Amino acid sequence: MARRASSGINIGQIAGIAAAIIGFVVIAALLFKLIAGGLLGGGGSEKGSSKRAVGNAAALSLETYRNNGNSLRGNVYRVEGRVEETLRWTPDRGRLISFEASDDSGKMPVPVLVPEDFSNINIERGSELTMIVRVDRDGTLVTESISE
Repeated sequence: MARRASSGINIGQIAGIAAAIIGFVVIAALLFKLIAGGLLGGGGSEKGSSKRAVGNAAALSLETYRNNGNSLRGNVYRVEGRVEETLRWTPDRGRLISFEASDDSGKMPVPVLVPEDFSNINIERGSELTMIVRVDRDGTLVTESISE
């Protein structure tokens, strides 16, 4: 008995082709954004200071940080002061520095983690810096922006 020929493309094949094209376009757009962001600096400013402008963050209250740093978790603050010394350096996590922060209540040394993203900035003992820091989940200050 002879078989009948297929009548063409069915709805399932059309939906599959449309999904493949949409997926390709989305992946191409994301890849373009990733590559263009990397080549153009991602919209940040020079010297590794990116993400947030120094003037937009509130000053860190050293007294509140000393009494209960965990209560500040997830927030972003501005810290001004002087680098005392580098406590530790690892190539994958960055530098942990002792930073003598100052505010209206006085001066206090605080540990600040400077991620490897800022490896192009020379952080030496005695350097006066203004940093934007985020209070990490364990109360550690993590640098998001540095200005000299």
